[in-house]
Amino acid sequence: MIYLRIYEHRSLRTDRAEDGVKITPSQLRLLQEYHGEKGTPYFTLINNGVKFCEYVGVLQVGNLIIEVLPKTDASDDKNTWQQFLVTMLRKTGMLDIEQTGFASLKIIGNSILDLYFLLFLQEAKYLLQTGLVKKYRTTERNSFSLRGNLIFGKHVSKNIVHAERFYVRNSNYSYDNTYNGILVKTVKLIAAIGKPSIGAKAKSILVDLPECSDMLISESTFTKLVFDRKTDGYRNAMNIARLLLLNYHPDVRRGSNNVIALMFDMNLLWERYIFRTLKKALGEKYPCEYIVKEQVPTGFWKPQAGYIKTIRPDIVVYRSSRADEAFLVLDTKWKQPASNKPDDADLKQMLAYNLYKKSYRSALVYPGIGSTGVVEGNFQIAGHGGCSLVFLPLKAATGNIQLDLDNLLSLFAVLS
Repeated sequence: MIYLRIYEHRSLRTDRAEDGVKITPSQLRLLQEYHGEKGTPYFTLINNGVKFCEYVGVLQVGNLIIEVLPKTDASDDKNTWQQFLVTMLRKTGMLDIEQTGFASLKIIGNSILDLYFLLFLQEAKYLLQTGLVKKYRTTERNSFSLRGNLIFGKHVSKNIVHAERFYVRNSNYSYDNTYNGILVKTVKLIAAIGKPSIGAKAKSILVDLPECSDMLISESTFTKLVFDRKTDGYRNAMNIARLLLLNYHPDVRRGSNNVIALMFDMNLLWERYIFRTLKKALGEKYPCEYIVKEQVPTGFWKPQAGYIKTIRPDIVVYRSSRADEAFLVLDTKWKQPASNKPDDADLKQMLAYNLYKKSYRSALVYPGIGSTGVVEGNFQIAGHGGCSLVFLPLKAATGNIQLDLDNLLSLFAVLS
C-alpha cells in the first residue's frame, strides 16, 4: 500500500511536490481512470496531476491511499490536522462510538480509512463475544421431500413433469440474516482491501463468523434495518458498514483497481461541527434558555404553478420563551473572507434570513485566523437588523486542534 497525505484544495503532481508529496505517472493514471468521463466531485484533472476540492477524508484506488486533510494556518503538522478531522467526524456523528472505544485505537500511523476498518473489526469482535442474532429466514425451493408448506401454484407450474419433486416454503431459525450478512460482507471487504496487518485481523474474525447468503447491498438494505432489544448491539457496526459498502466500487474490468471513497464535504462538516458544539456549549452555559436547530426551511418564493422555493439557514437559535421568533441566525463558511469583508452574495443571503426568520441579528461564522474576533455590521435599512462576522480560532494544542467558541458565545451576552 502507498499512503499519501495532502491538504484540501492542493494538488498531486508528477512534475513537482506540493505539501511534500509527489506522485508517479502510474499513480496519476490510476486517478485519471477513476475520474473518467463522468468525473468526480473530489478532484479535478490538471496538467501533470490532479487538484483536490473541498472534500476531505480518504480515497483508495487500487493500492494507492490518499488522505485529504482540512487546514487553516493553525499548524503545519499533518498528524494534528488528521486528529482534528477525526474529532469533527466523531462530534458530527460520522464516527458514532464511545470515548473508551475510540481512545483504545491508535490513530497516528493509520489513515482515516484504517480507523474505520479497525472500528468495524472491533464492533464485529464485540458482537461475536456477546452473541450473534438469529432470525427466522423464509426460503422457497424445489425439494425431493415434502417438508414445509407446499406452494401449490408454483409446484404445479415448475414440477408438471417432475412428480418426484415438491415446491415448498421453509422457515429456519438461523444466523443467516441481513444483519449477519452485512457483517460478513464488510469483514470480507476489509480482508480484501485493507493493508496486510488489518487484513489479517479481518481474516481471523471471518473464521468465527457464520456462512451467510450473499446479498446485493443498497441504501434500502440499511434503511429497512430495525433495531430492537436483540439487534441494538449491531447499530454501530451497521453505521460503519453503510459507509464502507455503499462507497466501495469494485473494478470489474481489471479487478485490481477497486475504489473506496470516504470523502466528506468540508463545508457541511464544518456546519455540523459548529451546530453540535454550540448546542452543547449553550446547554452548559445557559441551561434551558435556548433552542438550537439546523437547516430550518422557510417559504421564500411561490410560482403560480409548482413548488415553493425555500431558504435554509445553517443554524437558527431561538429563545425557549419565544420559540416562534429566531433570536440569532448563523451561516457557517469554511473559508477566509478577503480583508475580513464578506462576499456580497453572502450578505444578501443573511439579509433574507433576517427578514424571513424575523431575526434582528445574524452572523457569518468563519474559522479564525490570527487575532480577529467579531466584526459588527448593520444593514442600512431601518428594521432590517445587522450581520456580524464571527471568527472562531482553531488553536494548535497537544496533538490536536482546539475550537474556541468564545467569540460566538459573546454575541449571546451582547444580544441578551
